[in-house]
Amino acid sequence: MAERKVIVANYRYFVSGGPEVYLFKFMERCGDIGYAPIPFSVRYGRNKPTPYDRYFIGSRGGDSVYYHEIRRTPKAICKTLQGAFYNPETVKNLCRLIDEERPQVLYALQVINTLSPSIFKAAKERGLKVVHRVSDFNLVCPRSDLLSGEEPCRLCVGGDVRHAVEHRCCHGSRMATFIRCEAMKYHRRKDLYRYVDYFVTPTEFTRNILIEGGFDANKVVKVPTFIDSAAIVPCYTHENYLLFPGRLVPEKGAKYAVDAMRYLARFPGLRLKITGERSECGSEIEALLKEHDLEKAVDFVGFCRGSELEELMRGAACILCPAIWYENMPNTVPEAYAYGKPVIASRIGCFPELIEDGTTGLLFRPKDARDLADKIAFLLENEDVRLRMGRAARKKAELDFSPAVHMERLKELFER
Repeated sequence: MAERKVIVANYRYFVSGGPEVYLFKFMERCGDIGYAPIPFSVRYGRNKPTPYDRYFIGSRGGDSVYYHEIRRTPKAICKTLQGAFYNPETVKNLCRLIDEERPQVLYALQVINTLSPSIFKAAKERGLKVVHRVSDFNLVCPRSDLLSGEEPCRLCVGGDVRHAVEHRCCHGSRMATFIRCEAMKYHRRKDLYRYVDYFVTPTEFTRNILIEGGFDANKVVKVPTFIDSAAIVPCYTHENYLLFPGRLVPEKGAKYAVDAMRYLARFPGLRLKITGERSECGSEIEALLKEHDLEKAVDFVGFCRGSELEELMRGAACILCPAIWYENMPNTVPEAYAYGKPVIASRIGCFPELIEDGTTGLLFRPKDARDLADKIAFLLENEDVRLRMGRAARKKAELDFSPAVHMERLKELFER
């Protein structure tokens, strides 16, 4: 029997965050379920090499990736609007790819503002099974994170997005927010999501948000992400530091991890390591470092991947996830579990689902640095508990986040 093919669509073909980490891990595993992966993305200079880049579409702003980097030229504005609403270049190139490669499935990851939901209709009309993996809340929230400022917000989930325009939710711009909201209304008016056979969510929390937003419960399926625990040797000892492995953006809550350090002075030599540059930390963290004399207790180790991140994980006493937003499914949690590390996270969003409080980690009150410090102190003062949690975390990684289970569940959806 000939190998089947799956188009894997994402708005970037290089690692810039969790969706791309997942993208390349998934593509490496496709052969396990009898599929050959075909990437479909946007042309950027930093993309990984692929013979399929001839089908990729042009970017909004040359090699500029992020919104704030893109110059507001007429061409860039035109491409941005196409990506937001309906991208004809996406349709043309995707149809050519389908006609020449004859795949059976479109597996779409992040597509908004570049490839656009036009991808779903184009694939479905050519007979493909269409599965969309949801890695944030962009289907029900104009700014994709269910935040208003630094507070969780669900005002737009039901479809009334006027609130977003009033609060300038997208990039602090009324115009950018208006365009995004109009695009969301256009996609629903044209019923573009009816061409999706299944929406895949990594957690039950995200699944329930989509159902609340009007998506058919029978088409929204929970499939947790995966981690190859067999390739990772757990480490149950530590080198007297805490690890914050998130990006230095407000929603990840780094400032609460920094603030917690001022309540942990009784632990000699304890350090907090943050995977980012100090120049990116922002004024609030800078003020905390100086006001409470924390500069000697906090290390900014820069952006880390591969063996460097592995060593950081191995040496950590625990992993901190002090997020202020609902988080969909941070890769940090299964990665920490695979290394045998308990996770201390905010009691918000998907974390109560991912972390068995008192078994694989601990939950604390969101934005409460003192409560976070108390949970850290509890682990440091009770080594037997920390070890027990680490071993339970490793077991959970092996059972609940298995690559084989993940891929087989997807195969079942691809062929249902």
